[in-house]
Amino acid sequence: MDISRHKCYVFTKHKDTCSGCGACKQACKFHAISMISDNEGFLFPVLNKDKCIECGTCDKICPCVGNKKENATQEQSCYIATTKRKDYYQESASIGICTMVSEYIISNGGYVFGAYLNENIWKLEHILVAQKEGLNKIRNSKYLQSDTGETFIEAKKLLDENKTVLYIGTPCQIAGLKSFLRKEYANLYTIDLICHGVFSPKLMPLEVNYWENKLKGKIKNFRFRSKRVFKNQNGGMVNFDLTKKNKVIHIERFAKSSPSYRCFAYAGDNNSYNLRLFCYSCLFKAKSRYGDLTVGDPWFINDTCITNPILKSSNVIRTLYSVNTTKGIFLKKAIIPFLIEEKLSWNLSFCQPAVHATKRLIPPLREILYSKLDTTDYGELVEHLLNCDLDLAQKKFESKYKLYIIKTIIKKILPLNLIWKIKKIISTI
Repeated sequence: MDISRHKCYVFTKHKDTCSGCGACKQACKFHAISMISDNEGFLFPVLNKDKCIECGTCDKICPCVGNKKENATQEQSCYIATTKRKDYYQESASIGICTMVSEYIISNGGYVFGAYLNENIWKLEHILVAQKEGLNKIRNSKYLQSDTGETFIEAKKLLDENKTVLYIGTPCQIAGLKSFLRKEYANLYTIDLICHGVFSPKLMPLEVNYWENKLKGKIKNFRFRSKRVFKNQNGGMVNFDLTKKNKVIHIERFAKSSPSYRCFAYAGDNNSYNLRLFCYSCLFKAKSRYGDLTVGDPWFINDTCITNPILKSSNVIRTLYSVNTTKGIFLKKAIIPFLIEEKLSWNLSFCQPAVHATKRLIPPLREILYSKLDTTDYGELVEHLLNCDLDLAQKKFESKYKLYIIKTIIKKILPLNLIWKIKKIISTI
């Protein structure tokens, strides 16, 4: 087989050029491609040469080799927003925009695809949801990579039947879906997430085992974002229900105390130690984006540029979203009654590194981390490699949080001028 004319991963084997979206596997009519986990736990397409007829479909479909389908639009506008609807806010990573849109789609006879953490095997996989009751399965943030399975095929079948479809995923997954479909569908709506990269599915069972061994119980309802215990914390929080001695306890821990989260985004040195190799030089950060809507956190936004006093408040949970297409405008109209928002410029909104097309450093410790997962205790390994104390990180967070709550209460009780007087007295002591 002459592979010199082929560019996609199944022929080149260059891991840093494959996002793992699964488009090539789902597009192959001869079932010559399978998605198989490598030694680090990431899914990669593997070619069965006996079944391959060299039709070139995988090259044509692969969004990583020049077939990217970013939006060609002049409609883009950006917003910072919050909501007063606790039913959306409380159980979502931020304010629940994806849930709002999903409910609208299903209410109008449509179907939604999103990422579901299957706790029977601790695997993240994209699933189809056709009823509102099923949306809880795909709510909240998950930072490990999901398996799209055959959801591109399922979505195409529904689209060809003139059903309305909403697909929610990372930019590379939305790009993969659009490449797979090969044409525009008026009845397809997409939401891409502001993505910092994804870590290996192999780490999820290790994360669960770490907490179960430490806390001596069984875990359910695992979340990487939560406001159940530390209600005013808008950031990384590992939350789960722990069953211990026939009692269920809500546990919430700061991101820096979680082995996976610490390596992912909270190492403190701006490095990520557990991402897929492709993520360090991601190709899917086009300004025009890939989804009709883009949703994410408003990290690094300059609050002095915000005029709405509600959105400037330090106590409010906010989200950033952009409307990228005419379809996005349509979706925005459906959810605007639930939002308090303010329009911002693109440059002000998308100021965080996660959306800029820059090549990030692959830390040497990343290879060491993955090479020792099978032989070393997960928590001890992370603490050794990053020179940190996971338990101490939680204690420091709780102390700061208590101080924050005390300050908040004082501000509500005491007049502002009295607070300034107290500060002056303290500063002179």
